[in-house]
Amino acid sequence: MGEIVKVREFVDAYRMAFEAFDAPAIADLFFYPCQMTSDAGEITVMTVPARDLWLPQIERLVEAYRSIGVRSAEVVELQVVELTPRLAQAAITWRLVDGSGQPLYDFHAAYTLADPGTGLRISAIAHNESPRLGAAMARSRVLG
Repeated sequence: MGEIVKVREFVDAYRMAFEAFDAPAIADLFFYPCQMTSDAGEITVMTVPARDLWLPQIERLVEAYRSIGVRSAEVVELQVVELTPRLAQAAITWRLVDGSGQPLYDFHAAYTLADPGTGLRISAIAHNESPRLGAAMARSRVLG
């Protein structure tokens, strides 16, 4: 049960770093190398070898969030599987919300969380956010 509490605390810290648009703090929550898998019409797998190579991508994501008016992220659903005392899987349904409290879009992400001795860090992500973010950005350009 202690690992589930740690995962919930980690997810809250991750959410708060995104809400603060703090790209360096977000990058610090990853364990490198890290693997990203997404489906935006085609499955892509990317291995990020180091923080300094991941930070520019996080900065682009944060800027995209700003451009569509993201103000907060809500955890709609969180499922945690404790694999070992230092390794867990967390499946999250996220809802991004604008400044007026209106939902922008929901997406799903599955995280592998590992504790290398410095607290939980993300070592892998699989998500379906890319097409949703792209659609929100297109809507924003049309409305803007």
